Amino acid sequence: MPTVRLRDASEYPEAVRKMFELSKEWFAHDFKQPPAMSRVMAWDPGFGAPHGRAMKRAMAPGEFSRGEKEMVAAVVSGVNACHY
Repeated sequence: MPTVRLRDASEYPEAVRKMFELSKEWFAHDFKQPPAMSRVMAWDPGFGAPHGRAMKRAMAPGEFSRGEKEMVAAVVSGVNACHY
């Protein structure tokens, strides 16, 4: 259960909505709404921007494929009982 209100993408400033559109390309998926974590992080750009940069670094090409990294993220979410 979310502990913060998940805002609709339309509630964000234009610059953030553009970032949400770019994230569709980055994730290669057309979301109806941006991922919940993206919406929470984007509400506070001072916090969300560094998190976004860290995510891009973590998911950049490397020893593990993006699919393997996504699988690890899914397992961690399951262990933490995240409801997505």
